[in-house]
Amino acid sequence: MGVDAAKKLVDVQQVPAIIGALSSGVSAAILTSVTAPSQVVQISPASTSPTFSDLAKQGKTGGFWFRTCPSDALQGLAMAKVAHDAGLKKVAVMYLNNPYGQGLSQEFTAGFKQLGGTVTENVVYNPSQPSYRAEVGKALGPTPDALFLIGYPGDGTTITREWIAAGGPQKFLFPDGLESQDFVNDVGAQYMKDVHGTAPGTDTTPSLATFQGEFKTKFGTLPTQAYIPNAYDATVLIGLAMEQAKSSKGPAIRDAIRKVTDPKGEKVYAGVAELKKAAQLLAEGKSIQYVGATGPLQFDANGDIAAPMQVWNVSAQGKVEGTGMVTVAQIDAMRTAKK
Repeated sequence: MGVDAAKKLVDVQQVPAIIGALSSGVSAAILTSVTAPSQVVQISPASTSPTFSDLAKQGKTGGFWFRTCPSDALQGLAMAKVAHDAGLKKVAVMYLNNPYGQGLSQEFTAGFKQLGGTVTENVVYNPSQPSYRAEVGKALGPTPDALFLIGYPGDGTTITREWIAAGGPQKFLFPDGLESQDFVNDVGAQYMKDVHGTAPGTDTTPSLATFQGEFKTKFGTLPTQAYIPNAYDATVLIGLAMEQAKSSKGPAIRDAIRKVTDPKGEKVYAGVAELKKAAQLLAEGKSIQYVGATGPLQFDANGDIAAPMQVWNVSAQGKVEGTGMVTVAQIDAMRTAKK
């Protein structure tokens, strides 16, 4: 369905840029079969699989791929640090059979081993099964200290319930895909007293406060789903790139995105007044750096950004809450050691 929708946007409505998808699997299918061949810019706010970095290195994206969220190559290392800091020595991993699950599992396993930890089992599972007892049984075999479950609510709820029912330790590691109050409520907060989670974080910027204020004015509440600020930044970037290039053609937008995030340029932020200022600076031929709601958005050659990772847990009151950050510097230190 994602590919069909993208084809309609590109072939019928002739859009020069697409924001999406959320799922890495859907984004990859759109990228390889629709946007890259058609020279249409694709910016995902939420597709975190390391696969996209590999596609870019292989020359298969044409430079038309960007994402305003960090790769799971970063989240995997951050989760390894969180697990190590929590005193966990042996962790079982269960991961969804898709690019998101595969990539995050691989990166966590390498990072945790680097820090002296052991992944006791790495068990893949397929979506939409009525039961996961066999997979849970395999993951429980070597008696781990905790479960790192990579997936989404729904299947994630079923697996967690069956893990608990089978006597598995009620110590959990959860990634961004399970950072959900509904997921915690469905499993039962009474079983979630020892949870360590990660999700893409943000540097505090003036744009974040502006975004939050305007979002709350419009919708009456702050976003309850991850990656909304990332989608906002993607939208602003496309508009600024068109303004810089004085063109709405895909290749021109692609080439302008790094020009409106130039670290040497004058900083501009979110909000109508700031974007008018950006348009004026661009009209004068000056360079700008859009500092977004999610941070400064420095894209490397693969369309990837560096960003901190938020750490979250479940409070004594059963609420999902952020508790800190793994910084870019800390993640970079692990990446350097890994090499």
